[in-house]
Parts: sequence; structure tokens; C-alpha cells
Amino acid sequence: MFALFHRFNHKIWFKLLITIPFFIFLFFLMVQYESICNFGGEIVKPISLKTFIDDYIPINIYIIYPYGFCVFYVVFSGFLFSFYKKISAVKIATFYFSAILVYLFCYSIYLIFPTTASEVMITKFDSKIMNEGMFKALQLLYHASTPLGDFPSLHVAPMVYMGLFLYNNWRSLFWIFLPFGFLGSIGTVLLKFHVFIGFLGGAVVGIIGYYIFYKTLLSKYTSDL
Repeated sequence: MFALFHRFNHKIWFKLLITIPFFIFLFFLMVQYESICNFGGEIVKPISLKTFIDDYIPINIYIIYPYGFCVFYVVFSGFLFSFYKKISAVKIATFYFSAILVYLFCYSIYLIFPTTASEVMITKFDSKIMNEGMFKALQLLYHASTPLGDFPSLHVAPMVYMGLFLYNNWRSLFWIFLPFGFLGSIGTVLLKFHVFIGFLGGAVVGIIGYYIFYKTLLSKYTSDL
């Protein structure tokens, strides 16, 4: 296996080939989010980590657009990386494997320490905050998601992880990604999907994902090559 990486490490077709199985597995993990959170909530009663800070965070329904971006960007990113010559197959494999570890790390926390964001979710219509159409759209989003798995935010963690990876491997794309990643991340609290502590927890997990998972695995793979 390592011989293949050594020979085809910078070939586009090989990088795409490496991307496909990781993409499938990471996508599978992503769609299991709700079932895992609900299972954790059945084992241990979920608690809320709401603080006074959350009372001062406003709601902004329009941020749903970049918020949706942050859900899928990491999953599909390997296909884009495959066409950038400075990102090798080894880096793509390590990037995905570390992203999978980020998901599994968060899922482990959800199972043993389930948390809920239900206390901050907007469930009563207030014309001063938004119009009726926006309120209905927000309820559909809440219904499609789950109030469990609040800490750490699995929306913020991949965005921070992705940002660190791009900053160190594809600087020009990082500056394009930055506003979308930033808005998508703060959308977790502006849409009341997460409390502020859940947001911070997600940022910490993203940093762990890059500097511990990715860096450690990359040094291991490159030394074997």
C-alpha cells in the first residue's frame, strides 16, 4: 500500500481514487449524527450548558445559507484537493482519516455526556425577531436536526479543522474559505442550534483534530514512505 503512495502520490487519478472510500465513510458518519445523539439521550438524561452569554446572542435567520455550507464542505473537499498539486494523496488520506477521528471523538462525547440546546431554540413566534415565514423555516430546520449533541458542536469542529488545514496547505483557498467558514460557524449560535459553550467546544475539537490527529498521523505516514 505504501508503495502505491510512493509511486502515485501526486497523480490526480490516484488522489481521486483515495478520496472516494473516505468520502463515503465520512458521509455515512455524518448522516448518523441524529441517531447517535438520540441514543446517548436514552442512556443518560441530556443537560443544558446554557449560560448568560447565550441570552445576549441575537438570532439571524439569514445566516442559514453559510451554515448549510459548513455541513457538507469537509466531506466533499477531497475531490477539490485532488487537483491541487501541492496536496498529495498522503495528505488527503490523512486529512480524511483525521476528520473521521474528529467525528468519532464528538460522537463518543455525545454518548457519555449528552447535552441539549433546546433551552435556547426559538419555539415561540415573536414578530420583533422575525416574520412568520422565517419562523416556520426555522422550525423545519429544528425538526430536521436534533436538540441533542450540543457539546461540542460538530458544525464548528470541522470548520476549524478545515481552516487550519487550508491555512497550512492551500493559503489562497483559505482566504476564500474564511468568510464562509466563519459565518457557518457562528451560525450555530445565531440560529440557536448550539449554546456558546458548545461552539467553543467545537473550536477546541477542531484544533485537536489538526494539531494532534492530523499532524501525528501525517508524520507517521511520511516517515513510513
